[in-house]
Amino acid sequence: MGMPANNKAPGKLSSNGKTSTFVKRGKRSRPSENESLPVAKRASNKSKYNGKEAREKMGKYKPAVPEGSRGQQQKRLKTERQMAGPTGELRVDAIKIWEDLRRGDIESDKRARKMEEIMDVLRGKIKDVVFKRDMSRVIQTCIKLGNEQQRNEIAEELVSSYVELSRSMYGRHILMAILKYSNKYRSKVISAFYGHVRKLIRHKDAAAVLEECYAVYANAGQRWKLVAELYGNEFAVFKDSDATSLDTVLAQTPQKLPTVLNSLKTALVPLLQKGTVQLSIVHRALLDYLRFADSRERLEMIENMRGLVVEVVHTKEGAHAGMLCLLYGTPKDRKAIVKSFKGYLQRIACEEHGHAVLISALDCIDDTVYMNKAMVQDLGAILPELVADQYGRRVILYLLGGRNPQYVGSEALKILKDGDSVRAETSKKDPMVRHSELLAGISEPLLRWVANNVETAIFDPMPSQSVSETLLRAFASDVSLKRAAWDAVLALVRREIDAADDKHVLVNPIANRVITNCVKAEHTMPTSPDATLPDLPAGNPAFGTEVLAALEESDQLVAAACAGVFPVRALLESPVTRERACELLKPNAKKIKKVLDAKPERPRSLAQIIELLQK
Repeated sequence: MGMPANNKAPGKLSSNGKTSTFVKRGKRSRPSENESLPVAKRASNKSKYNGKEAREKMGKYKPAVPEGSRGQQQKRLKTERQMAGPTGELRVDAIKIWEDLRRGDIESDKRARKMEEIMDVLRGKIKDVVFKRDMSRVIQTCIKLGNEQQRNEIAEELVSSYVELSRSMYGRHILMAILKYSNKYRSKVISAFYGHVRKLIRHKDAAAVLEECYAVYANAGQRWKLVAELYGNEFAVFKDSDATSLDTVLAQTPQKLPTVLNSLKTALVPLLQKGTVQLSIVHRALLDYLRFADSRERLEMIENMRGLVVEVVHTKEGAHAGMLCLLYGTPKDRKAIVKSFKGYLQRIACEEHGHAVLISALDCIDDTVYMNKAMVQDLGAILPELVADQYGRRVILYLLGGRNPQYVGSEALKILKDGDSVRAETSKKDPMVRHSELLAGISEPLLRWVANNVETAIFDPMPSQSVSETLLRAFASDVSLKRAAWDAVLALVRREIDAADDKHVLVNPIANRVITNCVKAEHTMPTSPDATLPDLPAGNPAFGTEVLAALEESDQLVAAACAGVFPVRALLESPVTRERACELLKPNAKKIKKVLDAKPERPRSLAQIIELLQK
């Protein structure tokens, strides 16, 4: 059978039983004039592509092009829209002056003239335009660049609109400017919020202004008057001028406590449910509730806020509230709080107040297996950043030395001690056992960090503290780790001493403190005023003996004594190394005394070394 006459390949059977055909695909060509096309389509193609007549016809519908560039057109349209409003002329005139006023290169006398011009335009009409976006920026600039009289004039004209301005997306920035630049009207802005705190605290824009007032500019009395409205209607209407805290009020009228707690709960629970707890004023209210509520009410509040503790730890009151949540919370609450810290540990640890919350978690949570996985391992991963930070180092030093007042802040230490009676009921594990189990989780990362970074860390004031405590207190299943860390320090001790250069670990005033502490630790355990420091681990190197041996081996002991370094004095005072150190130094006593006589300032440490040699 041959192919069909139309040269088409046979197709497949379609669903209706008929044979469908297909044509071989090829390059698609434009239809020729002889091909049959619908008449309407041929006519449209002709009118569209051919002839002057069609182009002229299309031109009749083309809109006229406005004059000027696109930017000029937009500017002209914007001006027309502004002029259409009731304050249009005022806004246009003010913005025209403002364009010159805000320039950074304008001369001071010209700026003063421009300020006078713009004040003449705005005077008496500021309230009419203050809620407009462009005019808000104009007025902010006037407050910033104007003199005291002009600032006060603007603030006075708006004095009845402060609350309304705080709710405005654009107006709130004007209040911020008044708070910053107008000392006279700052207290009037704060007092304008009295009686409105409960409503404003839930408003996104107003809450930002309220936070600025409370956290930055208000004094103790003003803060109390703002926060007192959360304690009940009585406090909102009748403000006690003598009180500055809830403690003062309850000391005078303890019968008000149930009313205060009920009002606080009513105000706080909706905020916690919405997750809007970033304001300092809310943190203070939370703290007061946790301090004075009974056990059942406190646990209910902790359950509501356990996932939000991470958002309140950046303020003093918020951090204290977070510590109380950990102290009074159930094991489930505590784990939920620690879990919320995931991803934010470095930021919290390096905050002035937040680091105390991490210390509190380490101080009271019994499940050390969970804590090592959820927190301690992550702390070990960011050791270089923590040990170099003013506050971050305190978390690491707490893991090493416990509640050492030298390292833990006094306020955090007080809160921890005040909670010891509660901790005895909510935490069953012995504190020393808890500490040793947590220290085991951080010791290996610390020892590796010392071994790899001692050459720089030992000369830096903050990391050097962690070096010292790690060498004394860290322990690991692999004893070679501490040996490697200590050998790295001894390698620095063996280097040649140059008394005129403080780059040697025995001469540098920061580094030699680490060596001195290690020498003393061989015979005397470091003590703490509150006797809470854990015992030194068994199997520590013989620090003082090895330092003396390293100096003897490198022939650096006499040079170190002539430099008057404290580690040599410690070697002479130690009952372990005194005999051998005196034996090596006494033949050179005259040489050392000659160095002392040649120094006009007569270093005390060098004089003490000579006294010890003469005994």
